[in-house]
Amino acid sequence: MKIILTTLKKILFWSYERGSWQYDIMCVLILAFIFLSQNRTFQSRVSAAPVIVRSAEIGSIDPTNLEQALSDYLARQGHEVNISRIEKAEDSSGETNYVVYQK
Repeated sequence: MKIILTTLKKILFWSYERGSWQYDIMCVLILAFIFLSQNRTFQSRVSAAPVIVRSAEIGSIDPTNLEQALSDYLARQGHEVNISRIEKAEDSSGETNYVVYQK
């Protein structure tokens, strides 16, 4: 039992000499975690910036069903969908854009 605790202590405090096989194993485990873990592990869950959706991207939608249509579109694009508010805006060419703020 003492050997296990000593080994865990050395791993926790990274006290193996550089170039030893234990050091190499720890480095390989860290690299495996970084490269084999899913991408969403390292992404922030909070979206501070609003998402701009052009009406040309989603086509014509019913104004009463706007939130559901934008929610479905954002889910297909891989965004986290927690809509707090939607603003309708026009760009300089007159195209309608939807600015979607997420929670």
